[in-house]
Amino acid sequence: MVFFRIKSFKYLFIISTVFVFLLSSCTTSDPVRFDQVVNSIQNEDYNIQIRIIEAEELKRQSGRTPSPFLMVPGVFDPREYVVCEVIINNKTDKGASFKLKDLELRMGAANYYTKNTFQIKQYWEKQDDVKSADRNRMNQIIDRYVLPRKVEIPSGGLKRGYVVFLANIPKYGEMTIMLPLMSEGFRPDIYEFTFPFTKISK
Repeated sequence: MVFFRIKSFKYLFIISTVFVFLLSSCTTSDPVRFDQVVNSIQNEDYNIQIRIIEAEELKRQSGRTPSPFLMVPGVFDPREYVVCEVIINNKTDKGASFKLKDLELRMGAANYYTKNTFQIKQYWEKQDDVKSADRNRMNQIIDRYVLPRKVEIPSGGLKRGYVVFLANIPKYGEMTIMLPLMSEGFRPDIYEFTFPFTKISK
């Protein structure tokens, strides 16, 4: 009986050690290198630009406060934020609009959708290691940069802000962002922006 307990403890210790090792090795993300970080479409109606916001810029933006747009992927949830700045210049004599939830990010066979301000804040509310003062500052950054749930661009107007996706990014590939823009009628015009990328191992 004593032998069984010692042996069981030994196996439990080994399993725990392996688990901690896996946990520590899988909670760091490799930086992503994009072949291009800016993609734009221009026609007689709109100038539309989507820019990938990389980690270094997000860190500078938040200063000493942790960036609310930098999530470290974990063992059980390997997803991380993809942050894009969208700039739309409406050159028509009619208003245009889109809903945040209708934007889509495609990578291979996987489709991802945007996170709104409430969802991003909710994630950080659940993180016990974030200080209350930092959380307040993070909420201010989220409110300042992330686009509202419905975006309206008046005639001759310009709209600028962030869209944030939560995605499982593979080692390499292409991510295509689909932006449905509604002007008049019942069907939106779909604009596609593709960004080839590679993950750089640390």
